[in-house]
Amino acid sequence: MPIKWDSRLSVGNAYIDIEHKLIISLINALEAVLRHPDEKDSLKFFIDQLYEFAGDHFAHEEKLQIKYMFPHLEENKKGHRSLMAELDVIKSIIYAFVEKKITSQQEANETSAKVNHLMRNWFVEHIIKSDMKMKGFMDNAG
Repeated sequence: MPIKWDSRLSVGNAYIDIEHKLIISLINALEAVLRHPDEKDSLKFFIDQLYEFAGDHFAHEEKLQIKYMFPHLEENKKGHRSLMAELDVIKSIIYAFVEKKITSQQEANETSAKVNHLMRNWFVEHIIKSDMKMKGFMDNAG
């Protein structure tokens, strides 16, 4: 089931919210493609895009936090490093799946369930637990 954006995920900063929406779109596309074992080229594309954009997003978020003297910067930076390490694991799982010559629908479903669980924990939990601390602090700050 796709992750749906709603106002409870908003941190109050338009730039960060837009980037979070894009990450959610990439996660949803990745989850959709994971259910089809014959779409392996698309899998590589979406995980690579997600990996690259997540790194860029975290750097941008940290720059804004520095600019606005966000008091939880160091905690958030640690969280970002941890998230990228988890994303490395997810990327490895997907690349291992892609490298298999033949994969069954059952293998696709199992990989999809594993990756979906990791992705939801990876991103949504980070927004809810860490990024929400920005709410009210950097509201629509450029």
